[in-house]
Amino acid sequence: MKALISAALLSVLALSSGCSLLPESEPVQIWQLTPAPTVEKQEPSLTGLRVLRPQSQDLLNGRHILVVPEGEPVSVYADARWSAMIPNLWRDYLLDALQRDSRFARVSSEDVRVQARYELVSRLDAFQTEYRAGQAEVVIRGYLQLVQMDNREVLAERRMDFREPVPGEALSEVVATYSGLMARQSDEIRRWLLEATTRASVSQP
Repeated sequence: MKALISAALLSVLALSSGCSLLPESEPVQIWQLTPAPTVEKQEPSLTGLRVLRPQSQDLLNGRHILVVPEGEPVSVYADARWSAMIPNLWRDYLLDALQRDSRFARVSSEDVRVQARYELVSRLDAFQTEYRAGQAEVVIRGYLQLVQMDNREVLAERRMDFREPVPGEALSEVVATYSGLMARQSDEIRRWLLEATTRASVSQP
């Protein structure tokens, strides 16, 4: 398994200056998620959705690949980083999945302030590998709210709790599991968005 470094140690090192107390490390590997599959040849059902960057705790506001050994503090995989900060990585994956799906049109983020009818607000509580009884699993937890822009009404809300066992110990297998779990999560979120906006349209006078 790839070497782990305590997240607490990283915080101390980030505050220190001058000579490093650690030996020179290997070059950092940058890891990306595999994009979600494209959904084509279906008419748009939801138009004008803005996907916001999720709120998150400080530990998630970085690019380290987090791991929680059983009964131990949060650590990170040494010499490995995500291609973007975790909240951006999560948002951009979902944004790309929505834009690849022909059932959605005019999907944007807060970085591009175009007019939107709906806004997806989220909180990301966990984006990490956890160990249970010696088995590693990727865990993504959080909360979603779909907000109608004209009156700021919450049309729907739900918890996120997605888990997927990691088939091996190599970091490449961990990242592949993240990609698969993100694809499954984005598929479920898309179905939830379509159902929520359909219910809202039916209930309107």
